[in-house]
Amino acid sequence: MDYIESINWLENRPVPMGDFTTNNIKKLLERLQNPQNHAKTIHITGTNGKGSVASFLSNALVENNYKVGKFTSPYLLDIRESIQINGEFIPKESFVKNLEIIRRETDILDKENIIVSSFEILTSIAYLYFKEQNADFNVIEVGMGGRVDATNVEDENISVFCHISMDHMGVLGSTLKEIAYQKGGLIRKNSFAFSYPQDKEAKEELIRISTENNTSFIDFKFEEVEIIKSNNEETIFNFRNFKNVKTSLVGEYQAYNASLALIVLEHLKKNYNLNDEKIKIGISESQNIGRLELISKYPLILIDGSHNEASINMLVKNINKFSYDKLILGFSVLKDKNHDKILSKVEKLANTIVLTEIDNERYTPLKDLKEEFEQITDKEIYAIKDRKKAVEKTIELAAANDLILWCGSLYLIKDIRKIILEILK
Repeated sequence: MDYIESINWLENRPVPMGDFTTNNIKKLLERLQNPQNHAKTIHITGTNGKGSVASFLSNALVENNYKVGKFTSPYLLDIRESIQINGEFIPKESFVKNLEIIRRETDILDKENIIVSSFEILTSIAYLYFKEQNADFNVIEVGMGGRVDATNVEDENISVFCHISMDHMGVLGSTLKEIAYQKGGLIRKNSFAFSYPQDKEAKEELIRISTENNTSFIDFKFEEVEIIKSNNEETIFNFRNFKNVKTSLVGEYQAYNASLALIVLEHLKKNYNLNDEKIKIGISESQNIGRLELISKYPLILIDGSHNEASINMLVKNINKFSYDKLILGFSVLKDKNHDKILSKVEKLANTIVLTEIDNERYTPLKDLKEEFEQITDKEIYAIKDRKKAVEKTIELAAANDLILWCGSLYLIKDIRKIILEILK
């Protein structure tokens, strides 16, 4: 197979039927000699902030001369973006080579009706590649939840919990306790669990699971984070012994995400040689594309993958860091999200609204989305199915001092980002 053939084969894998489990990927990994257990694993879950925390941790470790494998999803521009060593995408040759190794095993498993999904295969490619490259650390972001996620396969780990809120309720549960239970499935026995300051219900569940596993639960308080400066270019803060920590990721909440990374790194200093100044450099150089990303200044275009009530709240709170006259909103959302709360919040930001459809089987039909907005606003709405034409419309509508904001889904931003860069180049 060449690279294109490999991608086509991967994307056209059958979808396993039945409940979510890790049984099939574990059978595949056993046949591959369990590469997931080769390196020290830092496993990250949560509703919002996973990508940022993964970036902070991996960059800080790389800056301290460790070899770090990072696995994140979904990708925005290139599938190889999901699998990186020290910030470099897996080479196409390595992607194909490891996929061919896996395909030989899946051909055998398929005959036994053990169907391994495309995401499980992508996860397995990451583990094979990280082992091949002799990574010191694997920084792993869950796909969804944790307990039955395809990434939840390593024997030992340090588990990291970003902010937990209501999302994917149809799969993870309808209460914070149920969602925390699913995410808490990452916690291993006799280990360490690190957490963002959680709501009471989620925190109590994480502590309960940690206690059952004789694992130390470690978090921090919002009050410990002193934000010195926060604008549309950077956030600077103090946290415990770390002074004047800088991140170019926009939004005050990134100071809290970075503080979560810092308590993990502080713990790792007990067994690894980590320098505080190098940690700060790693955090300052971290990027997380598609999250409150100012992709153009002329015209002023902001893209954000916010896709649930909590992340939309963060977007609303931080949009005032940008100076503009009117806001042109480009938007779409998956059908299984909480439309009532999300739409009411983004509608208040907008002067004009441009709607489109997401290239995903869970998309909301354009006609339905337009009708939902028309029930809550009399603002001008343009419904344009073609995503490129929808982007062009937002640019056409924007005056010199206006802000174009695209948000609603990472799957949407994946396409919109690519289109904007092509239009503006």
